Amino acid sequence: MLKEHFKNHQNQLECLKNLTETELSLYEKHFSVLKNWNERMALVSKKSIDKSFASHYVDSISICDFAENYRSARPVYDLGTGAGFPGIIYGIRYPDAKVTLYERSLKKQTFLSAVLTTLQLENIKLMGEMPLERKSGLFLARAVLPPQELFKFMSKRMNSGSTLIVNVGGSSGALVPPKEFQKCGELYYELPMDCGPRRVESFNFVPRGTK
Repeated sequence: MLKEHFKNHQNQLECLKNLTETELSLYEKHFSVLKNWNERMALVSKKSIDKSFASHYVDSISICDFAENYRSARPVYDLGTGAGFPGIIYGIRYPDAKVTLYERSLKKQTFLSAVLTTLQLENIKLMGEMPLERKSGLFLARAVLPPQELFKFMSKRMNSGSTLIVNVGGSSGALVPPKEFQKCGELYYELPMDCGPRRVESFNFVPRGTK
């Protein structure tokens, strides 16, 4: 069970040391719904479901903890959340955060709606495809688009001063973003269960002509 993995690794991984029983219970419920639906809808690959503790939950928690340094009470937007990673994890770990999930796939929207109802996560809102309109806040992008496509996509949807969190992956080289995306931080971490290294970077959006 997922909870057993959390318990077994809690003293080994810094990001797991302050987990509450409520948080663990919600992760377990999310995983239960995911496993059930995945058998019928293939929401994530079988390989990743077998290592979900590391490849989805620890990875998402690490991203969320890094991103939390930049939230400053602003709303959180998860672009292409898929099965809820990391957006649902963010809403569970930081229940005071207002999180909006964007997901264009109808089958994944159906799954996400079931999760939000089952877990009673009232701080999380589900939307379809992210519209072409500017918003202010903290934006999460985990394995959604290639970096250059992502920067182009987000440059039309972020207000000045907003922050973009990009999950880069372990073996990728340094990102070279457009000038309006100014790097403000990064985090390297190693996933358990032989899932390898990961890197996440943060960028403030400062459009040309602004200071």
